[in-house]
Amino acid sequence: MAKNQKEKQKANLSYEEMTHALPKIERRIKELEEFDVSTVQKQFSPEVKALETKLEQLLLDIYDPETVEYNNYHWILSSIDCQSMNMMHETPLHEVHSAINENLPRAISTLETIKSYFTETLEDAGVIGTLKPIKAYEGLELHPAIAKAASGLYKDGHYASAVEDAVKALNALVRLNSGVDDKDGTQLMETVFSAKNPVLSINGLSDQSDIDEQRGFMNMFSGAVSGLRNPRAHKIIKDDPEMALEFIAFVSLLAKFADKSTK
Repeated sequence: MAKNQKEKQKANLSYEEMTHALPKIERRIKELEEFDVSTVQKQFSPEVKALETKLEQLLLDIYDPETVEYNNYHWILSSIDCQSMNMMHETPLHEVHSAINENLPRAISTLETIKSYFTETLEDAGVIGTLKPIKAYEGLELHPAIAKAASGLYKDGHYASAVEDAVKALNALVRLNSGVDDKDGTQLMETVFSAKNPVLSINGLSDQSDIDEQRGFMNMFSGAVSGLRNPRAHKIIKDDPEMALEFIAFVSLLAKFADKSTK
């Protein structure tokens, strides 16, 4: 090896980095598996180039360019449309398709290898159990205020803080929508959603059933503060990812009702 050539180092990824990389790897695998070679009409087509660019960006997101892993995987993932090129004549389309059909499985196999290694490492470390709720969380259509308050904390593994901040965001939203800014917490919720004289009504309050529903929602808003926010603000609570996911989804649902309520 030449003296001025920098020796490649093995990547030393954290569990968090591996966890965050897995969904991206799965998306790229799916795109490769669903790629329709018949759409390619010439060598170095924009469709294939776009695919190779995504794969290159994936590698850069996961590995430093100076690592052994990047060096080993880069050529395979950047060579989907790789075949001999005749400078005198355009490469026949059937040869282009044949090369892509040969290289796609190689790229998929490479990504599956990376995925398998990450998954096994995370399973051995006991981390893999958090992946399912994280995927479920990413599929939620949360109220924007709740998502802004909680998503970063949740994805970083700070589950109790994510729940607490979600309820804080709900509290702020209710104050904003109701115009009641001299109350907070359970007092705020019981005033704003009172069954007798509400500032925000869930329904038309036209009969006893509507009144009962209003009272029920008042209790849920109040309970979110007293049952979810307050305990986490006053003592250390360790929420697991699945329970935190359900709490945040519940708070988001209340936030949507707060937006739909009439003054």
